[in-house]
Amino acid sequence: MTPFEMNWEAPEFEHRPKDISWYWLSIIIATIALGIAIWQKNFLFGFFIVIAEILLLVWGGREPRIIKFVLSDKGLTINGKKFYSLSDILNFSIEETGDDSWAIIILRFRRRFAALSRVIAPRAQVAEIKKHLAAAAVPETEHEESFIETLQKFFRF
Repeated sequence: MTPFEMNWEAPEFEHRPKDISWYWLSIIIATIALGIAIWQKNFLFGFFIVIAEILLLVWGGREPRIIKFVLSDKGLTINGKKFYSLSDILNFSIEETGDDSWAIIILRFRRRFAALSRVIAPRAQVAEIKKHLAAAAVPETEHEESFIETLQKFFRF
């Protein structure tokens, strides 16, 4: 049997463009929350609001980096640094994106407290990726969107 290896490059995350009104609305909400924190004399919360708003503005405008992925018989390597063994993957699911050229592969791991890993892959290669994961006895499941994921989509983050 010949060794399997598939390579692709994809954005780090699904980018949802934000217009100027998104930034203004964020600033207005943070200003109101800061005013309430000062009125309540809760300066620690006010400091938290300022830091959170700065991070929100910086991360909201960030463009995704391009990441290199390698799927092989042994597992998935991300950017040549992070490695996930196929035996560590409990199941996976496929999620559609707003872009017709990409799909998101959601990996759930056997470790109890491991977070889900979202891997963006070219839609043209998804069938081959599914076939390889199925051959490695990794079952495909239906992904139920969490409340946090719903909020992320709603706020275009």
